[in-house]
Amino acid sequence: MQHDARGLVVTIRNDSALEPFERAIRAFQTYRGDPLAALDEALSRDPDFAAAAATKALVLMTLFERRFADDALAVLDRHAAALARATPREQALGAAAALMARGQWQAGARELEAILVEHPRDAVALQVAHLIDFVRGDALNLRNRLSRVLPHWSREVPGYAYVLGMHAFGLEECNQYPQAEDAGRSALEISRDDCWAVHAVAHVMEMQGRVDEGMAWLEDRRADWATPDNGFAYHNAWHLALFHLDRDDHAAALAIHDEVLAGATELALTRVDGTALLWRLRLQGAEVGDRFVPIADAWESALDREGGFYAFNDFHAALAFAAAGRQAPLERLRDRLREAALSAGDNGPMTREVGLEACEAAVDFAAGRFGEAARRLASVRDGASRFGGSHAQRDLLTLMLVEAATRAGERRLAAHYVAERLIHKPASALGHRLLARAQPSERKAA
Repeated sequence: MQHDARGLVVTIRNDSALEPFERAIRAFQTYRGDPLAALDEALSRDPDFAAAAATKALVLMTLFERRFADDALAVLDRHAAALARATPREQALGAAAALMARGQWQAGARELEAILVEHPRDAVALQVAHLIDFVRGDALNLRNRLSRVLPHWSREVPGYAYVLGMHAFGLEECNQYPQAEDAGRSALEISRDDCWAVHAVAHVMEMQGRVDEGMAWLEDRRADWATPDNGFAYHNAWHLALFHLDRDDHAAALAIHDEVLAGATELALTRVDGTALLWRLRLQGAEVGDRFVPIADAWESALDREGGFYAFNDFHAALAFAAAGRQAPLERLRDRLREAALSAGDNGPMTREVGLEACEAAVDFAAGRFGEAARRLASVRDGASRFGGSHAQRDLLTLMLVEAATRAGERRLAAHYVAERLIHKPASALGHRLLARAQPSERKAA
């Protein structure tokens, strides 16, 4: 009987496959290197390595694109015989991946949670469930799922820092900012390469409007998160750009787009960051030139395959199409969204309750129908967590709402939402600029 580095039993015939398997888990936890390549190496050494097969399917699913769901199902089918002979834990990992690939993300998370009850040190089950919570906007489980297993982890267990980093992000999404920052800093004291913990602390500083600290935090740790092999470098660069935008430094934000995000269009995850940054720049009056063209091209090339798979991605595709004036793909996307809204998987309610209306708001905004855009955004904004993302990412909806209301002449509506934002981020220069634009004229005169 063989065990992994965290003491879990694995079904394996060739012990040499364990080394690349552990390398894959570390790559997955650190977002450095290629976990899929390491898992392929493990499976080449032992094609019957059930945990490696299930882990490969799960890692593919954390990219949350339909093409990878198809790949995940193919992996599970190819290794079905090995999984049938595996331990109940390994079989459950495979079952969770199959559920996710069929669009049942919450059911997949429940399967993973059942594993964690019996095996709280299952690093793969924990991280995949955490990422499901993120795409579903489930802030409570982003925090609580980690809280339930933390007593079983310690510095002596490989990967402990990354568990602390995930807990830090969950605490931040539950607005427990001091605790989140403490957890993130503790994670980084153990492993400086924990880019998820760097990200969690950056979120805290973003949500508290600590712009100068946030910029220094990311700049001082650039060597830890901005390496060429770091898949999370794009998103942390996006966070750095947000701090520049709060300072009204369009040139610095555009430089980050051009140097980091513009060429990162292969994955939906990075297209989301690039699209959202360009839209924020546009909302602030920056001249972005033709930068929406290549990212709209990338969204369009994936549209027939990916449209209607995940509402949060679809919203960003709609933003890119609307900004680039791409009417034909926009109409195709709207058709896919209407179909998705009727689907039985988790994306159905995401699309019905938030995604479809948010996409229509993007269309209205780009067409100059600002009053209608503001109305649509106000109708979905408070429940927008239901289509995933973080507080910082969903802040784009508020910024769009405020700008649409301001341009429509509905300044009281704009000021209404700016007031809420400033309560939470009183030091945000962006918030004060928005308020100055949104205040009704009689109040300014007073």
